[in-house]
Amino acid sequence: MTDTIRRGHRGAAAAVLLVGGVAVAVATWANGQYGWAIAALGIYAALAAGAFVWAGRRTDVGALLRVDGDERQRGLDRDATAITGLVLSLAAVIGAVIQIGRTGNPGVYGLFCVIAGAAYTASPLVLRRHR
Repeated sequence: MTDTIRRGHRGAAAAVLLVGGVAVAVATWANGQYGWAIAALGIYAALAAGAFVWAGRRTDVGALLRVDGDERQRGLDRDATAITGLVLSLAAVIGAVIQIGRTGNPGVYGLFCVIAGAAYTASPLVLRRHR
């Protein structure tokens, strides 16, 4: 049996952070804020390095950062993702209500509410086909 540290892809989370960091840095650079672009790239590189190190540990979070883990750890990840979705949806609704009160228009918060509602409506259909 292989060691837990060697299973999975230790660099998965680090790669996602690096790709996201490059995207943010390029967008910031294109906006003409060169110092912030370099700072963003440095911050994302540091976060990626931290994720790479943390993914090498024998912890629940380490296993999830490796895109690995047993059934219990994957359940924790699924539950954490569901809670995150609920919190972000609630924040979007609260933001839309506040924005409507201020400007009469829900703005980007309304867009997030529509996206969340569409995703929640489509999810059972997609999940039903895969189960």
